[in-house]
Amino acid sequence: MANVLVLLSDLQTGHSSSTVQVRFWEARNVNHGGELMGVEMLLLDSQATMMPATVNVNRLATYMPNLKAG
Repeated sequence: MANVLVLLSDLQTGHSSSTVQVRFWEARNVNHGGELMGVEMLLLDSQATMMPATVNVNRLATYMPNLKAG
């Protein structure tokens, strides 16, 4: 299946079967011994539209199975 260009401005709320490639990293609290606070992402499309995203540590169990490092 060919990759289809989707702009951030075209995204809609709700369930989707689409897959996107993003960079993500762990956010840790250096003042509390490196305690994990969540995962942060920065989404950027071909029109340089930027959208930050955060998955809070309390929601990681729900969303981490859908995120894979690559």
